[in-house]
Amino acid sequence: MKKLYISSLFAVMMLFATSCGEEFLDLTPQQSIVNEDFLLTYSDFEAAIVGAYDQMQLADWYGRYLPLVADVMGEDVKQNSSANRASEWAEYRGYADHFIPEEFWAEIYEEINIVNSIINSDFEAPEAIATDFNQILGEAYAIRALAYFDLVRIFSQHYTYTADASHPGVPIVLEFDLQSRPARSTVAEVYAQVISDFEQAISLMSITPSTSGTFSEAAAQALLSRVYLYMEDYDMAESYATQVISSGDYSLVPAESYATQFLDGNSSESIFEIVYTTVDNPGSDHLGGMYKATGYGDYLPSEDLLALMDENDIRSTLFLEDENLGGIYGNIRVNKYPSSGSALGTDNIPVIRLSEVYLNRAEARAKSGDDTGAQEDLNTIRQRANSAAATVTATGDALITEILNERRVELCFEGHRLFDLTRNKLDMVRNDCTSSVCEVDYPNDRFIFAIPNAEINVNANMTQNDGY
Repeated sequence: MKKLYISSLFAVMMLFATSCGEEFLDLTPQQSIVNEDFLLTYSDFEAAIVGAYDQMQLADWYGRYLPLVADVMGEDVKQNSSANRASEWAEYRGYADHFIPEEFWAEIYEEINIVNSIINSDFEAPEAIATDFNQILGEAYAIRALAYFDLVRIFSQHYTYTADASHPGVPIVLEFDLQSRPARSTVAEVYAQVISDFEQAISLMSITPSTSGTFSEAAAQALLSRVYLYMEDYDMAESYATQVISSGDYSLVPAESYATQFLDGNSSESIFEIVYTTVDNPGSDHLGGMYKATGYGDYLPSEDLLALMDENDIRSTLFLEDENLGGIYGNIRVNKYPSSGSALGTDNIPVIRLSEVYLNRAEARAKSGDDTGAQEDLNTIRQRANSAAATVTATGDALITEILNERRVELCFEGHRLFDLTRNKLDMVRNDCTSSVCEVDYPNDRFIFAIPNAEINVNANMTQNDGY
């Protein structure tokens, strides 16, 4: 618990250290820091929100392990012979003392405490900067919403696992309290908090950011399309997706620019992404390093995934041959995050792109019986990737399968596959399998992380997930 709560204050202190120079030396000891000691001016809030975005860059969140684990637990990724990072989760033998769930839990709750400090501040912005301050406040709400959404996705079974989503979620902490030992809220309660925070964010944000590395009203709307899709509220998922698509603020990149959009960053279809520069990049520890021969190279694309594309599909250019591979491992590597040399680790990590919003709407429409609308959205994505692709004619369950397969290709290595499997109540089946585990039937306790033992041991109100 000390790590969860005390270190969150230290994180806030450190973010001010990076922006306030020697003034950091004058701060009082971390255990006695309270909001009024450091959130005094508008500049303080500017520094605080920058610190919140920095927190999302960490390897234990979007920098590596969230998108990595969500893919290596699926069937589109296979292990290389040397794989060891996250291999326990790829092989469904993770445990409660493992560093990935421990760090994931700690870092995201630190983030929640950072943005809670912004949200709960008594600062009254002068009228001249009220719009700017509301923008920061809205971004804080959006970050908190995403933080809780990520926590409940990885530590709890999917929304419809029980009929009323009454199964255990994660603790909802909205105010800092060193003495608090919160119990787990239900999944329904956590999702309600996520929706409330995103809606509040939308009501506050009115400034169009200069890059997609900053939350915007559209980013919150786009993520709500995903949240409602996970909840199987297809009307709301379609509504929010349509708002983003119809806004005209985003457009799919042309096929010739597709493969470079992750390295270049801030593309026309990027709605929200985690930005890395040559100053703050993680080098060989970046997400791409888990796949590249010049990095750790732990994971490879499965033949099942590659078979979903033909040579005319622009997404096939996200892969390259490696003559040093062979046998059961094939000879193909992932090159979706291609940074190298002095720019190593500067690929931006997508959180949500316009292509996903189209696919969210396609799935929502298909599951609501609107086959024609779903076909149109699926054609938009498929024929951007391959202009010669046949027009979609499938209907019903066959159409839903095609949409889910399109998600596999379009969103590969962005951290979606595990969640797409579980929320659709599908078994995980690896036909091209280099792991000790080639099939996991739905439902399964091991589709989610264990609650870290460090939390269990100091919080009598905390319960462990089944199977751990």
